[in-house]
Amino acid sequence: MNEVLNIFFRAVILFFTVASTLMAGYSLQNKLRLRKVRLSWRAGKLNGYPLFATVFLVLILTLVSIILANGYSTRYGILFAYIWIGCMWFISSYLASKYYITDYGIVKNINDPSQTIPWFQVLDYVERDGKNGAEYLFNYSEMDKSLCEGYQQLKLFVPSRQHEAVKKIVSLKLGNKIEGHSIPDIDLKRIQEE
Repeated sequence: MNEVLNIFFRAVILFFTVASTLMAGYSLQNKLRLRKVRLSWRAGKLNGYPLFATVFLVLILTLVSIILANGYSTRYGILFAYIWIGCMWFISSYLASKYYITDYGIVKNINDPSQTIPWFQVLDYVERDGKNGAEYLFNYSEMDKSLCEGYQQLKLFVPSRQHEAVKKIVSLKLGNKIEGHSIPDIDLKRIQEE
């Protein structure tokens, strides 16, 4: 029975090692495919880093250090697999949680195409200042109108240090497009008299 559990345990470790490596490779490939990146910043929950991946990596590194310092284990392959899994999870989460502003649009998550918005799809945006930065709300049209009503929203938090640069890029990319669609002046009194 112990031998079956040991084989199962090693198979699970192997599966997660391969899966985390593939996910990190996929995230890195998506990052390298981005063209003409004008600006990027960390957007994770833990001071810009991904919360769960960072906590897991720090916990694993601490536990492995304690185990190695006290000589508790001779299974260095399994310890290395845990470190590898933690590093690969951190890399994929870190790259996926960064926001990218490119010449072509806004990328909120490089691993989720639905969170990549080309500039030409943006219909309108609202900017709201906060104490640590600004929050942008972009309204954009869906390419495939059968998915929803045809319109979606993307929220983007911009830290203070990046706010001016984002403001310049957004006004450059969207300023003329949105300003050109102003509401015409209508003389209601003249219409009511007729």
